[in-house]
Amino acid sequence: MGFQVVVFSLGNEEYGLPIESVQEITRLTEIHPIPKAPDYLKGLISIRGEAIPLIDMQERFSVKSQNGLEYAIIIEINGSLIAFAVEEVKEVRTLENISPPPLLINSPFIGGIVNLPDRIIIQIYPERILEEEELTGLQSLTAN
Repeated sequence: MGFQVVVFSLGNEEYGLPIESVQEITRLTEIHPIPKAPDYLKGLISIRGEAIPLIDMQERFSVKSQNGLEYAIIIEINGSLIAFAVEEVKEVRTLENISPPPLLINSPFIGGIVNLPDRIIIQIYPERILEEEELTGLQSLTAN
């Protein structure tokens, strides 16, 4: 039995988000910056009239890349929508043989590593990418 994920890329690396947590995938268009926001918060995007915080995944994961952020993966976390800005959405794939992350990896959002013949995909827990106080702050941005 496999684990279905949406595979996205940042730099030369690929990551997988559980498909059941993905609400929508869209191309990035207009981003509304927020003054004095943390570096990882690119701003707000509007999806069908709803303001959604946009997290710069290159910044959040400290990935250096020459590629621009082209897509937003909309995730629901604790009842709130949050968008993750990524370079490319590659595919929906079933992952098998997921190895736990090595002990020296101290990132709570990494669920496992999948070593394929031609590439490696890092399994991500989306609800762990942001800390609880960060989530609370983002929720207050879009509260009506």
